[in-house]
Amino acid sequence: MQPVQVIFDCDPGKDDAFAIFLALACPQALSVVALTAVEGNVPVAYTTSNARRIVEAAGRPEIPVYRGCARPMLRPLLRKEQVQGAGGLDASGLPPQADPERPKHAISALIGLLEGAAEPLTIAAIGPLTNIAMLLIARPDLAGRIAHLYVMGGSEGPGNMGPYAEYNILIDPHAAASVFAMDVPATLVTLDHTRDLRPPMAWFESMAGFGAPGRALAAMWRAQPIALYDVAVTGLMLWPELFETQPCSVAVETCDTERMGQTRIARGEGPCRIVTGLDAETFYRRIVEAMACYAAPSSN
Repeated sequence: MQPVQVIFDCDPGKDDAFAIFLALACPQALSVVALTAVEGNVPVAYTTSNARRIVEAAGRPEIPVYRGCARPMLRPLLRKEQVQGAGGLDASGLPPQADPERPKHAISALIGLLEGAAEPLTIAAIGPLTNIAMLLIARPDLAGRIAHLYVMGGSEGPGNMGPYAEYNILIDPHAAASVFAMDVPATLVTLDHTRDLRPPMAWFESMAGFGAPGRALAAMWRAQPIALYDVAVTGLMLWPELFETQPCSVAVETCDTERMGQTRIARGEGPCRIVTGLDAETFYRRIVEAMACYAAPSSN
């Protein structure tokens, strides 16, 4: 089987970095076509630079990175830098980017990539959905060129930005509402089954010998551990047999100030799917096995 051709739309961020490192560790299954950066965890200048640092640290500097939208569609920007650090990859130890981002804007790049691909492309959206919404507003005809859209965002239960909203959706709820109203096959990976993906620190330390990616992950989680939110999206693409999903419809609150960004998810029918469970222990084991590819060969 040919690897799935995937674009990561991201706002790195340590769990974004982990998600991308894991995807790049499995080229037999996932072929990362490009990274598009969006304002989210930190300003878009940082998320774009961080995306370059990630692909370079993984030994894949040829993968293009494009800078995207610098603000939400309608709302003032809300940021939660205390989780990721002011630069997004604080404590990672990754060197500064060696090569510049591509000059084309992410929206133009996405249009060109979708138009030019021999087959529809998969998009893994692990940040706010501003870039994806603007793409589909500008070119709704390209919805059919998206093979599948994987989204880390939303929650059926409590949010992580107050009682109702999850961070990625709350940053740009109007973008999320627009995307879920489009005719794009999508799977939603929510807080409900990612907020408890918190392996012990020893698990991260076990990857410290896996080259620059492993050292960076161990250092970042040593400084401040968070759940493997975005990593679950890559895991779902790599090992769908570890995840349970159900059909659903998704609506996003954009009017009620108190509940702004809340995802109203109706299970049972609808154009989307939602993750409803996963085999966490097997997921953790497979991550370590995959990340071992970054370890330097042993000398004889």
